[in-house]
Amino acid sequence: MATRLAAEVIERDHIVAVAPDASVQDAVRSMAKHRCGSVVVVDGHRLVGIFTERDLATRVVAEALDPRTTEVRAVMTRDPETIDAEAPVADAVRRMDECSYRYMPVMREDRCIGVISGKHLPYGVIASMADELVRRHDLTERLR
Repeated sequence: MATRLAAEVIERDHIVAVAPDASVQDAVRSMAKHRCGSVVVVDGHRLVGIFTERDLATRVVAEALDPRTTEVRAVMTRDPETIDAEAPVADAVRRMDECSYRYMPVMREDRCIGVISGKHLPYGVIASMADELVRRHDLTERLR
């Protein structure tokens, strides 16, 4: 099975994005409307952050902030780690696991083209990663 690329497993075919000055309430409404757990925060076309369900829980609700008046820029994860669209999805999965990320923006040149969500990775992607590990192990054994 061929190596899958990050661009092939993004959560949707359009980006759910908000501006840094959007209210948390507007960001959460956008997440609910699009049935997703994160929104990317863009200033023009430049990715400046990501706002996730975890940010909502730990930075807004736990701190008793008002979602109607709190701007996303105040509670987002700034400058999130990203992955290039042409990178193997296995690299994204590995990094997401190491850092306990649930979401990772996918970039093509300087633009965010989508988000990889851990819960939306197709079984086939995981299976192809397992196949790749078996192939590498077999190759290592033969080289010994």
